Amino acid sequence: MSMRVTATSQPASSQIDRPWDDFDGLGHFYRFRPEYPRRIAEQLRFMLRDCKGGHIIEVGAGTGLFTRSLAAVFGSSFQIVAVEPNEDMRRHAETQTATDVIVHYADGVAEHLLAADGSAQLVTAASAVHRFNRSAFYREAQRVLAPAGVFAIVQYQPYDKGNAFADSFLSVIEAALPGYRRHRHSRPEGGYSEIDIAVELGAEADLTDVRRDTFVFTGLIDRETFQHRARSFTIVQKAIRHVGEDVIFAALDTLFEQHRDSNALVEMPYEAEIITARRA
Repeated sequence: MSMRVTATSQPASSQIDRPWDDFDGLGHFYRFRPEYPRRIAEQLRFMLRDCKGGHIIEVGAGTGLFTRSLAAVFGSSFQIVAVEPNEDMRRHAETQTATDVIVHYADGVAEHLLAADGSAQLVTAASAVHRFNRSAFYREAQRVLAPAGVFAIVQYQPYDKGNAFADSFLSVIEAALPGYRRHRHSRPEGGYSEIDIAVELGAEADLTDVRRDTFVFTGLIDRETFQHRARSFTIVQKAIRHVGEDVIFAALDTLFEQHRDSNALVEMPYEAEIITARRA
């Protein structure tokens, strides 16, 4: 099966609503985000263990954090098209990806994938699906997936259960941003909502074997990494616009001082979520 990557049938980025404009200027700060644990890509590869090669479409690829993890695990027998509509994010993805890594970064949107019917073995989105018109994206994913192909939604968020630092970090944002509550996601049309991807995928006629897996991973970070990582999140950027940068970072600096260890590091845990399904 072949995959087409063209520029003829998709609405141009500048001609449609642009929820991805929130990410302008954030590409630099994504360097300070945690890497996606390798075990996520390994789980997806295991699900395609009988497939010797093919095509992968990653949607909302950002600066390529998950793209590069996919490339490392799946290897050169799989061709990866990483779709990202934000020019700044796409530029950072291209410059941060080694030249020997075979990835094509393409301008495009989730609701109009430029790929032939049944041409992909894997369609995935990492920390991006809440920004899509999900019903349209699900239809497109089912269209471009080959029979028995895998559809995977991946995301992570601060894990606040039993961790005072993560809990307090989320509390700072909640206090600064009316209407926001932890574990809610930004909606393309504005506001926030809780979404259950597994339930949504379970309602799709051509998807089967819906499964949700979670695990917690953690790491020690210094003050600079914490500050830059915080800036990479659009929810923090919204809080800054609402109450001011000085207010937000005074609160975050106080928080860091309260929780840092003797080496001036804090532990920030995250919960990774992997929701998978197969094309019938």
